[in-house]
Amino acid sequence: MIASSSDVVDRIKLAPDAGLVKSLGANHTLESAIADVVDNSVDAGASRVSIRLLTRNDRLAQVEVLDNGRGMDASAANAAMTIGHQRTYAEEDLGHFGMGLKAASFGHSDVLTVWSARYGATPVGRRIRRADFSKDFTCEVLSSDVAAEHAADRQVVLGSPEGTSIVWTEVRNAYRGRNQAEARSWLSKRNEALRSHLGVTFHRLIAAKRLQIDVLIDELGDALAGLGIPILPIDPFGYKTSGHPEYPKDLVAKVGETRVKLTCHIWPAKSDVTGFRIGAKSGDQFQGFYIYRNDRLLQIGGWSDTATPSTARQLARVVLEDNGAIGPFVTMNPEKSGLKFEPVFHDALNKAEAIDGTTFLTFLQDAESIYTDANRRKRERKPVIRPDKGIAPAVRKRIGTELSFIDGDPVNVKWKRMLASEFLDVDYPAKTLWLNSRYRGLFAPDGGSLNDAPVLKALIYLLTHHVFEGQHLGSRDKDEIALWKSVLGTAAAAEDHMRGGQGTKQ
Repeated sequence: MIASSSDVVDRIKLAPDAGLVKSLGANHTLESAIADVVDNSVDAGASRVSIRLLTRNDRLAQVEVLDNGRGMDASAANAAMTIGHQRTYAEEDLGHFGMGLKAASFGHSDVLTVWSARYGATPVGRRIRRADFSKDFTCEVLSSDVAAEHAADRQVVLGSPEGTSIVWTEVRNAYRGRNQAEARSWLSKRNEALRSHLGVTFHRLIAAKRLQIDVLIDELGDALAGLGIPILPIDPFGYKTSGHPEYPKDLVAKVGETRVKLTCHIWPAKSDVTGFRIGAKSGDQFQGFYIYRNDRLLQIGGWSDTATPSTARQLARVVLEDNGAIGPFVTMNPEKSGLKFEPVFHDALNKAEAIDGTTFLTFLQDAESIYTDANRRKRERKPVIRPDKGIAPAVRKRIGTELSFIDGDPVNVKWKRMLASEFLDVDYPAKTLWLNSRYRGLFAPDGGSLNDAPVLKALIYLLTHHVFEGQHLGSRDKDEIALWKSVLGTAAAAEDHMRGGQGTKQ
């Protein structure tokens, strides 16, 4: 039978079961949870947000997010603490579900406290405890006098009493062991992950100076006057030159009468800079879609089942920032940590084209060809001896991306005192390239260190590495070494003379 309106005899309201609170925020990482709270700050017009990770005996004990937004009065604070409250969202707002504050907070703590002050209104405080809230949605109303004290604290930290302070106590999902070194390591990694996540998530707002975020780690009770370290923007499209001369390129996906623009980018091959890699993760993990809503990054890579991730596709990234597509074609999850592409949008992507006829599949193939060609050139180069001590780690890493290494002991670059007429010497048995410390001041004027003079050492390594790669020094190798010693020794002496003896004075 088909249901009809005549079947209806009454209407009742079914309130949500408070038990759903126990599952709130289950999919939030610490980084995504704090980012969700920052969203609320941005929606409140904040230009500054200070995040405080407060410790007790090196364990994370409390998290605070302070902002200088417009703040809340009693009515707004009550609404903010109501589960699923659907306020009227402006088109430019980052909030979406009315769940963010509660889900973010209860995903990582058992007690959420909110202190807020709006211009012309009495400061307010509200607190919800996860155990009570999951029974009956109980919310505690806190002293306005204490709320005023927290407003004064915001004045110290942010220069404005108006705004909101979110406080998480009884923190869960933190390091619980007894090892102090492990506790510090855990906190250091969380700080690094948080900084990189916020840096990429809000990179447009930070770069445009519309938002300033800082993070402070300090002992609980000592943090009020402390200065946080600013978050720097991490642009996932911040390459200087495109990896392919025909990109970036716009493809258009058609869904009925709707047009959705997809901007396809191809990073340069062998990229190893912040933006390609994000935080401690390598760049190959960030291929895929980057979906923005009001300049806030909702999805950081991933193909959303439209393509299979592969090493060869690691240079391919796609920007989607059409707010009209979010909802009908792309569904956002409450954590704002990824989106689901609806079947109708999958079909549209497969048919998407640029003006010149480039399809989504062509774009992927173009990205793969850039990666493959770069690695083919690498394979054609002969393996070399591995550089080690004396050459800066970043230089060693870059050499490793360009060249493969032979087995065996590495070559080191060191300084020692030699005759003024000499600049370098080759110690084949010890696999050491010696440079004359008489001239060290020319290349390390501020004082030497193990990995000093990186340009000089890289050049010398590229010039000489092959003599260490044979079974012994042949007559040709010895002749080359004699040539280098003669020419470079004279050049170093001339350089030192032109600089008034700057090198040999040190």
